[in-house]
Amino acid sequence: MLINIVYILIALILLFVIFIAVKAINVGIQAKNNNKIENDFSKDNNIDTDNIPDQILKLEELYKSGTLTKEEFEKAKDKVLNDKPY
Repeated sequence: MLINIVYILIALILLFVIFIAVKAINVGIQAKNNNKIENDFSKDNNIDTDNIPDQILKLEELYKSGTLTKEEFEKAKDKVLNDKPY
């Protein structure tokens, strides 16, 4: 009887560890996708990095065409407005 309780506890611990691992992997994948979106935007050769209004207009065009989601548009816009070239 005691051995069955030990096996059940070990199984529960294993399931918990697997749950944490899957959750961490999902967070990593989301972070990688967000970085990819930001890097793709910053690599766009058609945008002058010194002209903030043109960047925002380009983002708005992408948003209105459905290429960017509202969340992606807001993130990219915040990045344009908050990034300062040195």
